Amino acid sequence: MWQDCFEQKQAAEFLHRSLRNSRMAHAYLFNGARGAGKRKMALQLAKAIFCVKRDGDSCEVCDNCRRITNGNHPDVHWIAPEGARIKIKQIEDLQKEFSYRAVESNHKVYVMEEADKMTGEAANRLLKFLEEPPQGVVAVLLTEQINSILPTILSRCQIITLAAPMEETVAAQLIEEGIKPGLARTAARISSGLDEARELCQAEWFAQLRNLMIQLSEDIMERGTYALITIHDKLLKHEKASDKIDLFLDLLLLWFRDLLLFLLGRESQITNNDQMETIQKQAMRMSQRKLVNGMGTILVTKNRLAHYANLQLSLEDMVLRLQEG
Repeated sequence: MWQDCFEQKQAAEFLHRSLRNSRMAHAYLFNGARGAGKRKMALQLAKAIFCVKRDGDSCEVCDNCRRITNGNHPDVHWIAPEGARIKIKQIEDLQKEFSYRAVESNHKVYVMEEADKMTGEAANRLLKFLEEPPQGVVAVLLTEQINSILPTILSRCQIITLAAPMEETVAAQLIEEGIKPGLARTAARISSGLDEARELCQAEWFAQLRNLMIQLSEDIMERGTYALITIHDKLLKHEKASDKIDLFLDLLLLWFRDLLLFLLGRESQITNNDQMETIQKQAMRMSQRKLVNGMGTILVTKNRLAHYANLQLSLEDMVLRLQEG
């Protein structure tokens, strides 16, 4: 339902009103950063078009709504890059498919993900399709890079820009769904949107990784070289360590930020505020300068690992530098 697109309330209301008043465009382009909910909005638009209620919204229970949700409605087609690009053959196949009458209604909908990744030939073929669309066809293009799409294609689309959802909105929704507040706020802070944040919170390893980060921070500040043992015996042996180190460092960076906010007297902006006792204890052992330097050290480590530096040596070096300040 449109009410479920609460992160993009204004855009949802606009689309709902357009469908309800039979002022639907033949082509839409949803532009927004990763996590803005473009795919979710496109899915909802398709369901609202085909729902048997015919009131501009979806009911989520009729056969059409359920099949679109499950990705098996015969009149709704999704296009995504094959490899790195969307190729001309994909557009040709789409045109051929849409030259036939709709199977179960007067509409056909196609959603093109990462529309900015069309080859030049594919973009020109799509342009012709947009210029003379078959009756009842609705195009929905999704992009994070609107400047990479031909102006002639943009001119034939109703452009809807979706802003990245506010962290507070994401966290509030997760808390309402029963996620513990500390975990919800942390996930909202380091993720790109509601769906990713929810996925993190539902993964048992995420809470474990956060707890391990807090333990490492305590060891760094209070237990000297024992922090290196924590790196060896717990972090590197953690089942998610090899592919989640960047996320772990994001958590550690956020933790140092919270320590700095505490020293600055800005407790209301602290993300990990379910850990205030530990934050207060650690912050009182640090100076603002040491925390700022520490955040720089964590960022340098993230950059090194992004360029395939040795994981163990990089983490050991980070720990020693954090202890030195």
